[in-house]
Amino acid sequence: MGKLFDLDSPLMRALNRVADLMILNLAVLLFVMVPLTGGAALTGMHYVLLKMVRNEETYVLKGFWKSFKLNFKQATVLWIIQLAIVAVIVVDFLWIRANGGALPAVYTYVMFGISLILYMVSLYIFPLQSRFDNPIGNTLKNACMFAILGLPRTVAMAVISIVPLVLIYFFDIKIVPILIMFGFTGPAYLMAYLYDGLFKRFEPKVETPDEEVRTDDDDEELQAAIKRMQEARDRK
Repeated sequence: MGKLFDLDSPLMRALNRVADLMILNLAVLLFVMVPLTGGAALTGMHYVLLKMVRNEETYVLKGFWKSFKLNFKQATVLWIIQLAIVAVIVVDFLWIRANGGALPAVYTYVMFGISLILYMVSLYIFPLQSRFDNPIGNTLKNACMFAILGLPRTVAMAVISIVPLVLIYFFDIKIVPILIMFGFTGPAYLMAYLYDGLFKRFEPKVETPDEEVRTDDDDEELQAAIKRMQEARDRK
C-alpha cells in the first residue's frame, strides 16, 4: 500500500498530471476571457501539453507564460484572423436561415462543408505556432497541409474538440464545474497525442555533443553546465 502513494508510483504520477491539467486550464480560461489574448493562451497551452505528452520535464505555469510572451504578437494576429472568419461564417449562416426558402439546399451543404474544413484546419494553427517558428502565412499554409496529412487523425481531433459542447448539450449547467477545470486542456491533451507523431516528422533534430536531444527548457541549464566545465578545465 505504501508504494501506491510513492511520488513515482503510477497513481501519484496520474494525480500530478490531472492537477497540472487543471492548473493549466484555469490559466487558459483566464486569458481567453480577456480580449485578444486567447490566441497566445492557446499557444502556451499546446506548448505545455506537447511537453507533457512527450514526458519532457516542464513547469506548467512557467512554460505556459514563456510561450505566451514569446508568441503573443503572432498568435494574436492568428486569433483575430480566426475570429473574423468565424464572424463571416456566422453571418452567412444567419443569412441562409433568413432566406432559406429562396436558396437551393445545396448551398447550405456547401457552406457546412467549407466550415467543417476550416474548423479542422484551425485545430493545427496554435499547436504549430507553439512548436514551429514561421511567418503567419506559412503557419496557415502548414495548418492546411497538416490537416490533410493528418487524416484520419484530424477527424478524430475534431470530434474530441467538440466533446465539451456535447457535454453541455446533454448535461446543461451541471457540467460547468468540470469544464472550468478541464474544458480546454482535457480535449487538447488527447489531441496532442494525435498530432505529436505528425509534428516529429517535421521537427529539426538538434543534438548536443553527447547526442541527446536538447529541449527549450534545458537552455539555461546547458549554458551553466558548459560554463562549469570551462572553469574546471581552466583550473587544471
